[in-house]
Amino acid sequence: MDSIEENEFVRMKRGLSWIDLKESLNMEGCPVCNTMSRSIDKYFQFLLYEYALDASVHKKMLASFGMCNAHTYLLQEAEANLKSDGLNISVLYETLFQKEEKLLAKIGQKELNESNKHFMNFGKKRDFAAYKKEILTELIAKGICPGCLHQDESESYCTHVILRLCKDEEFRNKYETEKILLCRRHFLFMINETENKEMIDYFVNEQRKKISRLHELLSGFIEKHDYRLKGRMLEEEKKSWEKALEYFGSKKNIDRDGYNDLLIQ
Repeated sequence: MDSIEENEFVRMKRGLSWIDLKESLNMEGCPVCNTMSRSIDKYFQFLLYEYALDASVHKKMLASFGMCNAHTYLLQEAEANLKSDGLNISVLYETLFQKEEKLLAKIGQKELNESNKHFMNFGKKRDFAAYKKEILTELIAKGICPGCLHQDESESYCTHVILRLCKDEEFRNKYETEKILLCRRHFLFMINETENKEMIDYFVNEQRKKISRLHELLSGFIEKHDYRLKGRMLEEEKKSWEKALEYFGSKKNIDRDGYNDLLIQ
């Protein structure tokens, strides 16, 4: 590592990005998932407490017709954490009802233009399909869930902080501990964002070692369900099936959409 890189690491580690990442590296599991989870919690608290009346927030909510399923209920949890009776969420969603009522009124005035001249009912089916498509075009969301947009930004930012620090000794000492394991989604994301073979080699080798260890624990968990061995089961083995779920499915409320079409740069 040259002096330029070392100075860059020193500079980066004075900032909030390293403090945030270090908190995740002190936790168990995927550091990117952990960072995203904290980030979305903070985002929703600010959204409800400070920006429930903000026009730009309402514009995003109108475009997406509210939050996706996962973020709908995270938003509800954030409202409860603020000890609110639901007023903040009501203010956000009241404008959605205004839009929904206008759309339904508009759709209710549409007419199905059926021609009297049809051969084997084909024309009728074509007219109805066009009519239905016109209705759905009005109703389908044109924007992305604001919670998903924020998580995407948080995910990308955290990943690039890791990549920029991946040669730093303090980072490696934390990252290489057994308790840290990138979920498969973020392992793929990391590989997709790497800039050279050295980075790929590092993350692949670390992932291989940790996956081998997790597989060993999972196999031990299965094997020691034999009544003759059950008393020998390790605490790590008892938790292995939960870690296996997290590896392949990511942490709760971390969506996987879009990860089957990663672009290779």
